Amino acid sequence: MRRRLWGWLVATCMVLSPVGCATTSAPPQTRSLVVEAAPATALDAGVAMLTARGFVIRRADADLGDVEAALAVRPTLAVRYRLEATEQGTRITLSGQRGGQPVPPYVFDALLIDVQERLGELP
Repeated sequence: MRRRLWGWLVATCMVLSPVGCATTSAPPQTRSLVVEAAPATALDAGVAMLTARGFVIRRADADLGDVEAALAVRPTLAVRYRLEATEQGTRITLSGQRGGQPVPPYVFDALLIDVQERLGELP
């Protein structure tokens, strides 16, 4: 009796053990743009663009040049707006997730055009 119970316990553990490792999240896909504006100006334009489009700013760090925002739709769209000073200007990088999956980069094109317009840098 003990031997059967022990065998059943070992078999159950072997079957259930790989369940936690079966899912992995895909890396975020990004879309970037370099603008002539200073990082602080680009940050203000990005926050204004996101709030005008209905996003709720969850976190904004001017020192790090990083903004996290969410749009309350089903499934929730979470967007990350990052800034990096470069020799050419300020690099704006957008990435995001919807329903735990990366958002395709083309989704961010309209957002980047909006930021360019707010900065007066449309071609």
